[in-house]
Amino acid sequence: MPAAFLRRAWLALLAALCASALWVPAHAAGEATVDDDTANCIAVMQTNADDLARQIKAGDRTQEPALQTELKRAGALMARSYLDGLHDGPEAKARLKAAQERQAAWDAEHKNRIHQACLKRADAELAAASGLERYAVERFVQSRFRRMVEPH
Repeated sequence: MPAAFLRRAWLALLAALCASALWVPAHAAGEATVDDDTANCIAVMQTNADDLARQIKAGDRTQEPALQTELKRAGALMARSYLDGLHDGPEAKARLKAAQERQAAWDAEHKNRIHQACLKRADAELAAASGLERYAVERFVQSRFRRMVEPH
């Protein structure tokens, strides 16, 4: 493949990943959906990543690999969502906000159960990802990591 095509493809995917955090659709008769599960994953992973970033900023650089891994897994779920058709940034942000609001009512045990299930799902996405998809996720991780740990 020409380098220009690959560069455009990963830039488009990366832009979409950065613009859309993820979403939660309206519930149909209260039933959970795959999209709902994905939004819950992103919300809980974001909370975990924020905690890790705070620790790193406080001087605990041993948490850097854990933050990078968390971002990579979240990026894999976001990439899958984008490839499955979510291209609307404002809608994605609204859905993520709804997931975060739901998460606020969860106890620590429930958050941990959700997080563990999400890690397995994200690892499966990474294992199934193409080389271009993994490259885009890595670029997302590098960019997001820098923004999270750099002093403001």
